[in-house]
Amino acid sequence: GNLTKRDKLLARASEKLVWILTLLIIGLDHEMKSSAESSTSTISHQSAQADAAKSISKILLDYVSRHVRTVTEQDRTIERCKLGGGTSKLLSSQDQVQHGVPKTSSLRQSYVAQTMSKAKRKQQQQMQQQQQQMAELRIVDSSSSPNNNALSSPLLQIGDVLHRTRSFLADSQSPPTEVLRSEMIGLLCDILDMDVDMELSDLEDTLSAGGAIKDDLGSAGSLLKLIVRNCATMDSGGVSGDEGGSSITTKGIGGGYAGNRFLAVVHRLAASRSTSARITACSLGPVLWGHLDFPHQLQLRGVITRALHDVEVIVRKATAGVLHEIAELVFDPRSVPWLVLMCERAMTDPEPQLRAAAMTLTWHLAEHLPNAFFGDASKGSRSLSRLPSRADPSFAEVYLLQCKLLPVATRLAEDRAAPVRLAVAAQCDRLCAVLGEHWSSVIIDLLQALLGDADERVRSEAVLCFPRLVESVLVGSNETANESVLESLLPVAIKLLKDPASGVRVALATASGELLTLLVGLGSYDDLVSAEKVTSGANGENAGQDAGFKRHKRHVDDTLIPLVQRLLHDTDPEVTSAALRAVTNASRGNVKEISGLKPECGEQKTQQHQHHEETSCSASTNVASSPIKEPVFIPVLSETQVLRLLPTLSHLATSPQWRVRQSAVEIVPALLGCTQQLETRTEIAQLCVKLMKDSVDAVRKTAAECLCLGGGSLGGDGGGEWIRAIVIPNLKTCRDSPKSKERMLCLKMVEVIVSNRVCSGSHSRKLFPVSTNEVSTTTTPSPLREILEVASSLSADKVANVRLNVGRVFKDIMETLVDVCDIEFVTSVLEEQLTTETSRQSGDRDVIYFAKGALTRARDRLSEHSSLSSVSYSMTSSRQQNLISSEERSQGGFEC
Repeated sequence: GNLTKRDKLLARASEKLVWILTLLIIGLDHEMKSSAESSTSTISHQSAQADAAKSISKILLDYVSRHVRTVTEQDRTIERCKLGGGTSKLLSSQDQVQHGVPKTSSLRQSYVAQTMSKAKRKQQQQMQQQQQQMAELRIVDSSSSPNNNALSSPLLQIGDVLHRTRSFLADSQSPPTEVLRSEMIGLLCDILDMDVDMELSDLEDTLSAGGAIKDDLGSAGSLLKLIVRNCATMDSGGVSGDEGGSSITTKGIGGGYAGNRFLAVVHRLAASRSTSARITACSLGPVLWGHLDFPHQLQLRGVITRALHDVEVIVRKATAGVLHEIAELVFDPRSVPWLVLMCERAMTDPEPQLRAAAMTLTWHLAEHLPNAFFGDASKGSRSLSRLPSRADPSFAEVYLLQCKLLPVATRLAEDRAAPVRLAVAAQCDRLCAVLGEHWSSVIIDLLQALLGDADERVRSEAVLCFPRLVESVLVGSNETANESVLESLLPVAIKLLKDPASGVRVALATASGELLTLLVGLGSYDDLVSAEKVTSGANGENAGQDAGFKRHKRHVDDTLIPLVQRLLHDTDPEVTSAALRAVTNASRGNVKEISGLKPECGEQKTQQHQHHEETSCSASTNVASSPIKEPVFIPVLSETQVLRLLPTLSHLATSPQWRVRQSAVEIVPALLGCTQQLETRTEIAQLCVKLMKDSVDAVRKTAAECLCLGGGSLGGDGGGEWIRAIVIPNLKTCRDSPKSKERMLCLKMVEVIVSNRVCSGSHSRKLFPVSTNEVSTTTTPSPLREILEVASSLSADKVANVRLNVGRVFKDIMETLVDVCDIEFVTSVLEEQLTTETSRQSGDRDVIYFAKGALTRARDRLSEHSSLSSVSYSMTSSRQQNLISSEERSQGGFEC
């Protein structure tokens, strides 16, 4: 009699859930027996049905046993309260006579009453202590359970069962599930009505914390959405709206729109007082939209419109996401004005997150707007249609709808909340790309205003959007728009050099590097196109392309390079590091995008493919080593621009911040790829040489690695020239240094050079010398042999750490050595070091350990080569014998 109305509803839902699961188990068991008697059924199908029945039985047993245990404990607690506490009233005289209690005086009765009240208070205290202990034990028990949240209330217990049986209850191919589908949907609607505080959504997040996909709908809402999605393509079934008084008989999808039958469920959930129910009603909109006829779509539009005006903010947020999905599914122009109206409604919402979502919805709707007029629903939303030409009769209608969408973005750019303006600044480029070139000037003015926003986050995001907007305009607009976007935005961006917020200047450095890469890349593309037109004889159009390239180059030389130089001199280390990263990325070039824009005719591709095959065949015949692909660099900076940057980088090499010094030297390999003259490369190398003597070990190692790997970005024989003229002399300088840390740095450089095959194209690759005389006739050693000799000269160093690093380095580079002469040279060096170190009275055991390890590996490599040499010698002998026999046969033929 003490149960509330909600408790009664929960009890009824629990009974219905147990009833549905029991019938499902019986149905699966019946289907399994029928499948066993059928000749067409497979063993795997029967085992799957048996496993499903066992899993549901276990889940049902856990739920019922937990429910019974909870109810039993509650009943026992109530019973203890009744028995232990007694009653506050004394037995009447008639009851005393009836129970054999003698009559006493009033004084005696008062004394008995006081004694019983004391005993009652003592028993109540003991009862409270026992209940507290039982509660603590119950908490410990629930925390040790994997589903501890499911033990706290009956609704969460139901949600746990729904989560565990989701795959079985949503199975569209199971006949028992199909029979119980209507009852299951009614139960889920009842559960959603009771989930007023969205407890099931919190439970779903907890259960999905192990890596599964989280769903804000909760276990009941997500299961209902899954059932509706599966049933939209079913040929039969039924849906009844419980407590709604409506019942719909389903029809096959071949006979009409299969989603119409579920609209009653949407109406019922939308009218509920539960927040979870109203959110679930909105989430069913994208699922049903494509399966509804136009009159039913109008009803669904009414539900979504009311949800966008809901009192709860979370419902309006969910509705904004639903509209985002529906925008992709609209292939009927009659629905577009309603979506535009929803954008305008979201724009005026009092919640800033909803207004920010209106910007996302605006560009997304603009992107899919042509699909509503020219799209094909059978191809889906991924097949985007382009805007029609101005001569098309339907262009005016699309243009008018765009006129309604653009004011949404312009008004949001002036919003009082900074997060809303931030959303506009982040998506200006997308809006420009989908609206076309006739609206680009408006969006350029919009971004220009956001670059001067009062909030530093908005300014930072607007600066980062600047290169993306320029790319969108340059690729898809005419020459006039190309010039206007740079002339309008570059002066405003330059003013941000004095911005007080360091985050804005960091964003400016990043954007400058991206813009530098874009402009030079487009100039290179124009140059390639111009060369092709000159070859084909189209000289008239070539002049326009040259003019475009010169305009891009002018902006690079006059604006972007000075801008980056000033950012490199910034007082904030983060800004300086960002500028260095921007120069590094710009020096390497935008290889992927530029190569994608480069036009190649079929004949050129065929020739390149044939050349690649010939190279692969020739490389596969080489036993010594696998083919090494040369890195491809598109030089973005010219040699003159690199020389202009060198004084700035030299100044950064003296910065008190060691991370700035490290970032300054990391740019060396990228800058080398933009140079052609050895004098320029020598000046760049001085950055590394200077910082190889730095006091910080990380800076020294980075400088040494950049000096060694710098030749990898040079094409042709530039890498060999870099090794011979710059790397090896500095390597010998480090070897002869009196400081042990520089001599150890020399060994580090040897390891980097040989392991990365920087000089692999410069040394001899003969695997099997014919005789020792041929080897001894070599007067000039290869660069690799010089590097190995530099490392071997340190094997007798006076410092033990230097000597042990010789063995460690030789062991690490042994796999890279491919020449037998080099391996034999290293072996002799290690043997001599081992003999010398062992003969010493104070020989270092670590040096001996590393020398033995390297010597063992060197001997293994020699044995591998000797086995290959014997095989090669036998093959050569057989070829010579065949050649001699063929010559003898030919001579005999001539004599005849």
